[in-house]
Amino acid sequence: MSFLRKMFSGKVSADDPRRFVVEAMLGAMEADGDVTEDEMATLEGNLGGHELFQGLSPEELSRLVDQAADAIRAAGGGKNRLHAIAKGLPSRSQRSAAYAMAAEICVSDRQLAEAEIDFLDGLQKELALDESEAKELFEAARKHSGLLTLEERSAHVRELLPAFVQCMAMMAAADEEIHHEERIGMRAVLGNIPDMRVLTSAELDEAIDVALERVKGADLGVELKRIAAEIDKPSDRYWTAVYTMIIALADGQNDWREVLFLETLKNTFELTENQMDVAMKTAAQFPAVDLGGHAPA
Repeated sequence: MSFLRKMFSGKVSADDPRRFVVEAMLGAMEADGDVTEDEMATLEGNLGGHELFQGLSPEELSRLVDQAADAIRAAGGGKNRLHAIAKGLPSRSQRSAAYAMAAEICVSDRQLAEAEIDFLDGLQKELALDESEAKELFEAARKHSGLLTLEERSAHVRELLPAFVQCMAMMAAADEEIHHEERIGMRAVLGNIPDMRVLTSAELDEAIDVALERVKGADLGVELKRIAAEIDKPSDRYWTAVYTMIIALADGQNDWREVLFLETLKNTFELTENQMDVAMKTAAQFPAVDLGGHAPA
């Protein structure tokens, strides 16, 4: 079973992530006020042929579409649902899938209206997708190879897992004390990266223990430089910051050493102030952790 099927398995519920993916597609369809046959065919093709929706009955698919359409109608249009769509899709893979499918809708009739560009720009902003990442997904959608791109990206995420875990461990250790909430936060983050759901609970715990042991007594600045050499794509560095910030929020504390570590991460990863602000907002939307903290200031 693929990671996408694991990620979206189960019966349809009001907060099913697939519902928000459908919302992204419906929002793209109605963006220019003209729903074409090509757009309808692309929507039906994704619902019927994309493995993300496999295993759902026709009734369940219909319910997903009805839920998405009702939400858009109540909001007065898809653009007014962009924030809710992003909130309903907390993981990187979910957001990539939504943007790719919305882009497929927009380019299906081989035209791209100004209103559709505006919708995709707004979706990209709310999903906090890096410019290069969004461009890659758009080009893949234009060439009708979006699924392959997502599969390639999931393999890339798996390769970067050790670096992700290491940064999270360094964040937890920044104040020289590993809090129970931070360990729970690390486990929750790893458990909700869709590609990592193939790991058992024991394997997740082992990855966390190894990373925490490695950072004991280490020079965190030196370790960050080493990791930056491994993670060279801006979009990967951004999402590493997001995962790290979830840990910063998890213990509910605002320690100056954690603030200093995030500043060091920003400089080492060459992230802008705006990227850090958006990353913190994205981290605060993560649903699997009881985030009692505030953004370090």
